[in-house]
Amino acid sequence: MKCAKLMTALVSASCLLAGCASGPADDKIQIEIVSYKPEAAKVFEEIQDLFNETHDDIHLTINSPNEAMTILKTRFVREDYPDIVAIGGDINYSGFLDAGLFENLEGQPFLDKVKEGYREIDKQLEFVPLEGDYAVPYVANAAGILYNRELFEEHG
Repeated sequence: MKCAKLMTALVSASCLLAGCASGPADDKIQIEIVSYKPEAAKVFEEIQDLFNETHDDIHLTINSPNEAMTILKTRFVREDYPDIVAIGGDINYSGFLDAGLFENLEGQPFLDKVKEGYREIDKQLEFVPLEGDYAVPYVANAAGILYNRELFEEHG
């Protein structure tokens, strides 16, 4: 349910993006999310189906293709933009932001629900400092390093 609520918030936020448009065939708002997590495709499919079952005026499509970054870069070159991209805070995010591909979400009320520390991390990912907010962090990971203390001590 938390995932469903999160995706509902993301989809609601995406309506602010320029890419949202009505579908010609059924007059539903069509929203596309491209995620770079193919290992989560089954969960995203469940979220997509639940969302579509409960929203008569919106159709959500969540794509989690293999090689999502290559596909996104190709689509961006063609100016075929998804409404939402769900990617990590890596060099790709920074490059896309620097290229002006993301909309400034500054002042949107849903940003008040995002921990300030996460918003600050997003700011650190900018190659060229920008005014505003361009990401909505929705998960946080922990990373660590495993090492052999004896080997480290042995080699100073």
